[in-house]
Amino acid sequence: MVILDASEVRQLMPTGGDYTYLIVYLITLIALTFMWLFLGQRYQVYMWLRDAERATLKLEAMAKKSKEILVNAIKELGKPQKDPSEEVEKFMDFFVIEPVDRDPFGVLKRLEHLLDIEREKFKDVVARAAPNANSEERANLESSFAATWAVNYIYKIVRHYTLLGKKTKSMLVIMQIAYNLPMIMRLAEAYFNSLDAFTKGKPIGDSVGPMVAAKLMKGYPCKSIGDEMVAAEVPFEGRLLVVVKAEGPGGRVGKPGEAIAKLAQQYRDRLKRIITIDAAVKMEGENTGQIAEGVGAAIGDPGPEKYKIEQVALELGVGLDAIIIKQAFEEALSTMKKELAEAVDRAVDVVKRVVREKVAEGEVAIIAGIGNTIGVGNG
Repeated sequence: MVILDASEVRQLMPTGGDYTYLIVYLITLIALTFMWLFLGQRYQVYMWLRDAERATLKLEAMAKKSKEILVNAIKELGKPQKDPSEEVEKFMDFFVIEPVDRDPFGVLKRLEHLLDIEREKFKDVVARAAPNANSEERANLESSFAATWAVNYIYKIVRHYTLLGKKTKSMLVIMQIAYNLPMIMRLAEAYFNSLDAFTKGKPIGDSVGPMVAAKLMKGYPCKSIGDEMVAAEVPFEGRLLVVVKAEGPGGRVGKPGEAIAKLAQQYRDRLKRIITIDAAVKMEGENTGQIAEGVGAAIGDPGPEKYKIEQVALELGVGLDAIIIKQAFEEALSTMKKELAEAVDRAVDVVKRVVREKVAEGEVAIIAGIGNTIGVGNG
């Protein structure tokens, strides 16, 4: 509200005692103030709803386009006899119910069981939709199904809150979606853009961990150790590196925790270190491809695989080293950038340095490249 001092009031007062102009001015000012108090909130809600509706329309177009991309990829790779559109549309309503966690005993075992069933569900859907695709193409299509489902789910969530806000006229409901739209749109666009890499089998930002492992095991025979994981024994300056990653070049992440636990028991007498390499989301202001070192298990699973690594390390008294390659969330899901490819070579040197510092000659270190191994072979 505008406050006038005495001199300004006297200037506004006309001579001859006519106060009409001043009275009109004050009444107008008071009226505008009350209009803003009562209508300003409604105007803000209108602006939020307009932004939410625009975002909903954009997400709807993205969801529709992502399904088209997936259907075309299925037709090209799987050559099905019937149109896979119905199978794709039906899968968009797929969901997983998390296990009860009020009694924490055994919750990770139950969660792992549900995640295994989820993986089997993805495999079954791809097998029905693309019966003639090979194993690597099916793995890529599984990742494509997951990305398409994510885009469609985000669209339905935004649409839900937008329509609910219009229906209830609740400022709190509308505010929730409006304030989160920038992050929601970034997330949706990241999943949408990932479809190009997934359908064409290109390495993505999240493939940096498996790529480090592939460079270390290059030229050495790999063997399958189950759960879509492979390992190779690599001699290094009198030490033995047991390098493990998901089986490639299809879009797989495997079960690295289970694989590391098996290998740790196999080499338990000489095992000195477990080193995990993975992608990590950078903070704003940090550079893409920046490498950081720490301790613990560098793996972004919901819990079961990370728990297995920590448990076997504790049981055997083995040190845990973590190496991360930083990148934005969008970069982790899109085709690998030059900066990340260059960071892979630097990460290989970091792994070798850590081994020299922490592992003596004659001892063993397990090196695990964590992440989606799409576009990355087995050495």
